[in-house]
Amino acid sequence: MANQIRTIRQARGLSVDQLAERVGASRSKLYKLENGSQRLTDLWLNRLADALDAAPGDFLTAANPTIPVSHYISAAFSELDGFDMPGPVEQLSPPRRLSRPEDCLACEVYDDSCNDIYPKGSLIILRALPGLQRPLSLGDRIVVRHYVDTVRDGRIMEVLLGHLDRTITGDLVLLTRSSNRQIPSAVTIRRAPDVSHGLSDAQGRFRHADDAALPKYTPEPDDQAEIIGVVAMVIQTETAA
Repeated sequence: MANQIRTIRQARGLSVDQLAERVGASRSKLYKLENGSQRLTDLWLNRLADALDAAPGDFLTAANPTIPVSHYISAAFSELDGFDMPGPVEQLSPPRRLSRPEDCLACEVYDDSCNDIYPKGSLIILRALPGLQRPLSLGDRIVVRHYVDTVRDGRIMEVLLGHLDRTITGDLVLLTRSSNRQIPSAVTIRRAPDVSHGLSDAQGRFRHADDAALPKYTPEPDDQAEIIGVVAMVIQTETAA
């Protein structure tokens, strides 16, 4: 991830070896932190802040475009107080293969709610829907906010990752993949339109069941979940030592 460790270290007049000794790390570990090849966790932020007399947020600013790590992916029964990352929000340096990073955000997998796809600690880079530049399609790997009641209610129950699908009755759903049997295998995003509201309304919200594209998807107040984005890339992270 892009960071300001080297800039602040040099401003304090310290060598890599001197800072490494202060934070209790090897020289190679500190190089990895400085060049962004090792994730800058809260543990490292606090160690560096103490060693360099700086605020943790000072290390997370960068001149180049970055991707905010803004959400946790976690099931309802986790001990999290909320699903938004507390500030200062971590910023990722965009991988070279990623196009249009300005359209992306990132989430951290907090628990085992998607461990048959990605393990705990993975960083999931999402393409936000406004920047997708193509219709959503069945089979897309997505992240959703699942609400206690509806989008209108606004109380988030969990944030989950899985595949977009549609049931034979027309409901739009998220299919999860986890070894944890407490995780629901399917989460309803939107119920199929009631045909009593008129055929044109139903056709506007969903195409024929054989059509995988969903060109007109936008969150609606009565939806039970909201699609945050489509998975663009995944970073397997190294834990701090």
